[in-house]
Amino acid sequence: MKAKTMMSLVFALALWTSAVVLFAEPPHIDVSLANSLPIPYAYDEVIKLESGDLQFYKMTVSDGSIQIAGFQYLIQSNTFTDLVQIGSITGFGGIAFREMGVQRFGKFYTIYQYPRYDPQVLIIIRLDAHEFEYRIIDNMPLYDYYDGFFASNRIDIVSEDHLVIALADRLEFYDFASDTSQTLLGGEDYHCNTAQRKRVYAMPTGHFMYVKDTCGDFTLETWFIFDVQGNLLFTQIMTDPWFCMSVTGQSYGADYGFIHDRFYIKTHGMVYDSALLECHFPSSDSLHVYIVHTPVSADGHLVRVVSFGDDRILMSYFDYGTFDGDFFLYMNYNPLEDNPVSTHWTWFGPIEPHIDSITDKIVSISARYENYIFISVLCTLDFPTSHTFTFPAPTTNIYLPALTFSHEDQLFMISDGTLYAFEVEFSVSNADETAVPPVHTLSAYPNPVNANNMITFKASLKQANELDIYNIRGQKVDTISLDSEGTAEWNLRNYKGETVSAGVYFAKPRSNKQIKAIKFIVIHQD
Repeated sequence: MKAKTMMSLVFALALWTSAVVLFAEPPHIDVSLANSLPIPYAYDEVIKLESGDLQFYKMTVSDGSIQIAGFQYLIQSNTFTDLVQIGSITGFGGIAFREMGVQRFGKFYTIYQYPRYDPQVLIIIRLDAHEFEYRIIDNMPLYDYYDGFFASNRIDIVSEDHLVIALADRLEFYDFASDTSQTLLGGEDYHCNTAQRKRVYAMPTGHFMYVKDTCGDFTLETWFIFDVQGNLLFTQIMTDPWFCMSVTGQSYGADYGFIHDRFYIKTHGMVYDSALLECHFPSSDSLHVYIVHTPVSADGHLVRVVSFGDDRILMSYFDYGTFDGDFFLYMNYNPLEDNPVSTHWTWFGPIEPHIDSITDKIVSISARYENYIFISVLCTLDFPTSHTFTFPAPTTNIYLPALTFSHEDQLFMISDGTLYAFEVEFSVSNADETAVPPVHTLSAYPNPVNANNMITFKASLKQANELDIYNIRGQKVDTISLDSEGTAEWNLRNYKGETVSAGVYFAKPRSNKQIKAIKFIVIHQD
């Protein structure tokens, strides 16, 4: 790493500390390298399991088959498991091309199509750690004369067992469990004109939409909003001229979910007007969309958006307009509609920063440089102070991809065949020794609960939140919503509508780490 670039980075980080701030409780933050392990096998995909373990997948494609193997990194023992053969997929001809992969509902879905252009076959794979299922769909009209067919734009996962597929002539609601489908939309309502493209997009609210995506024309863009059962709720015409020159992004990725009761759709424009859509449902029959234009040049492209504390958002952008392309990090208060102007920013040059939430108060920003790893930690208690750390690492090509994951107080970076594990220590020196931070609880009643009854959850913190339900294996079985009073009822049925089996379960708030997860027991009793 050149000294000039390092000095530029230090200068850029100093922009975060330009304000003078006084704190009653200055935080102590330390990052240490716990271990670095060579990754023992080749892999194509890495996902984080609910336990914090990392799952690696290797998919080998040959004529008429896909072979899937996998291994895991176990967080508790800091070891890798052996490589195992997970399964084999046959029953189609030719070389299939992978078009999309997404982690949803505790499982990993990956979709192949054959051939890549003018496809005739879809292969849908669902992986749950080392268990897998697949379906081959060869009875649907995929190819579209005007728009082709690419799964990354025309398919999305809307529940554990349901996919929505925008076919050439109709919108299909496909049931993975039964390998059946039903038509949701067709005819003139469905068909686009030559200036539009068919898109589907799953929302973390349990809704999904079909979009007649206008690209490069002034035809009004139309959004059809469905619930998770495939019922059409309403149609929304996007009258802002900006939509006539934009392209709707994909819903899959690290940022799928709520951020401060909003969700965000990445888009890019046809003529240098990239933006972000901030969305929420103010009522059951309307979707409110606010256009957030890029804070960098017209060539800016959004990379990540994450929550920072309970009232701020961090966004990273890549600006194609500079000579080599540069990454920028911006902070806004939430919601963006009320706070469109960034209050702080920093520059990272051509090296991509990886943003990970460590706790509800701290976020790490890490980057892999030529011969070291750089980690900066931002804390809501003393922002804009940046706590920076560097760790020597073997020389590598800085443009090779790097991945990061966080779990509780640990940060993991995968770079150039090595897994680096970091411990993030966070504490507060409280001048007032008698001050006690608020403790928020979650309760379940009755507990144990008979599977034929309802269970009620109540949080001491009265605010709306998503509550994820897991079984003892760490598999998500359902997601329910706490209302503004912090209360929710659950009918003890999973995503499929099936009564859950007897056993131990966990309820974990999704977006508020002040509320601790609780354990409850389901019994089957006549």
